[in-house]
Amino acid sequence: MTRAVLAVADSDSYVKWAAATLDALPDVRRHLVVLRTRVRPDDAQTTSALAGTRWEGSVVDDHSLLGLAARLRRTRPDVILVASTGPAAELVIRLVSTLPYRPVVATGLPGMSIPATPRALRFRAGADVFVVHSHRERAAFEDVAADTGVRPAFAVNRLPFLRGSAGEHAAFDDTPVRRVVFAPQAKFPVTPEQRRAVLQALATLARTRPDVEVVVKLRARAGQAQTHDEAYPFDTLWHELGSDAPVRLVAGPLADHLGPGTALVSVSSTALLEALGHGLRALVLSDFGVGDANLTGVYEGSGLLGTLRDVEQARFCHPDRAWLADNYFHDEPDELPAVLAEVDVRGPVRPGPPVGGRRAQARRYARTALPLPRRSRPRRGA
Repeated sequence: MTRAVLAVADSDSYVKWAAATLDALPDVRRHLVVLRTRVRPDDAQTTSALAGTRWEGSVVDDHSLLGLAARLRRTRPDVILVASTGPAAELVIRLVSTLPYRPVVATGLPGMSIPATPRALRFRAGADVFVVHSHRERAAFEDVAADTGVRPAFAVNRLPFLRGSAGEHAAFDDTPVRRVVFAPQAKFPVTPEQRRAVLQALATLARTRPDVEVVVKLRARAGQAQTHDEAYPFDTLWHELGSDAPVRLVAGPLADHLGPGTALVSVSSTALLEALGHGLRALVLSDFGVGDANLTGVYEGSGLLGTLRDVEQARFCHPDRAWLADNYFHDEPDELPAVLAEVDVRGPVRPGPPVGGRRAQARRYARTALPLPRRSRPRRGA
């Protein structure tokens, strides 16, 4: 009998990860819902996150936590993929532990997860399976699991939007660079001055190289919810600069901008991996430090580190092939289907102790579980 897998997502990045992960699972009935929390994506963000999946152009059900509970009791999916930010994942797993039947509970993070953190595991304690995306990530999380006592089965799956060919034997794109795409993040760089420096370097490139299209591919526009709050949105900073440089700020799917002759620039956005999956050149900005503090430590030894001066001079590069194999572009098949089939679920779901003190728990509950007004057009669901 074909098993039913239901994914519960909340923010834009988790919706994208959940939809693509479900798409890659063989021989299952797939269902996707969005949890109605304060980081729930709006319609434009959801459309972008679902592009290229079987849900493209569809209206995805959304639920409050209570509505999700009713759906799970009614439909009894065999597998629940908790594809949510930490606070939401904690509540969903606690909810699953109260169900009158025992599903398999899988979870994971939607992008690069180096450094592996105890908090990421503690929020998801009780899950049977934790999806990681590289051999390096599995080793890092196994070390954390040994320290925390949270010990799910780890399944190494390629990031689902990295279905390209950037592996040990991949062909790299050597078309002359005709487009440079900067992929921002909500958290890094940290200060507005650092962010303005990035925009100014892009403006310099656009002025001095009229043959090169310069694009800032926004994850969200100012005011839109994201997985992480963005204190200094790049579109706001660009308008404040008042620059007349021919730099385009766009939203929508990143894949629309990753044709041959493109180079991608970021601090540590997962979007950079998506570009590598197309065999494109890239640059990881090292001007603001390299290490776990800004999630750039994973790029040490990649051959991709560079500076804003390199951006101005249109100097980009391909990654080291050995680094690719250890970091997100391994050749082995995805492990999640086999792990889901083999995991032992004879015991009950056992959530861990709540993360943080009572005040922190109350704030997370208010942000995650309290009713919110619907956005834009209505979606289906309770």
